[in-house]
Amino acid sequence: MKAIVVTDQAAGTAGMKRVERPDPDAARLASLAGASYGDVIVEVHASGFTGNELEWPSTWVDRLGRDRTPSIPGHELAGVVTALGYGTTGLSVGQRVFGLTDWTRDGTLAEALDEGTLP
Repeated sequence: MKAIVVTDQAAGTAGMKRVERPDPDAARLASLAGASYGDVIVEVHASGFTGNELEWPSTWVDRLGRDRTPSIPGHELAGVVTALGYGTTGLSVGQRVFGLTDWTRDGTLAEALDEGTLP
């Protein structure tokens, strides 16, 4: 899948690049051992990006403070659910969704998203 990634906080938006990234793994997502409980894969149709997002600590580190570059920015999305993870309730494949992603996970500036925090 194609995604926008950032690798250099000092470069700002000039450091954003469109690259090829691995597609989210639906088989891994469906297994108990392979995913976070309740994750889904969403085909992204639209996403949002806030200009100062590259200044937020969560763009650069995960919840444990570990470096997570290169990261995919963007946190608002609209799209269609293409796969359900183990333990997912309230959503179905083919359902149109919109929402926000977790700040400390890869964001929405990508063709698909492996995410667990859709409302």
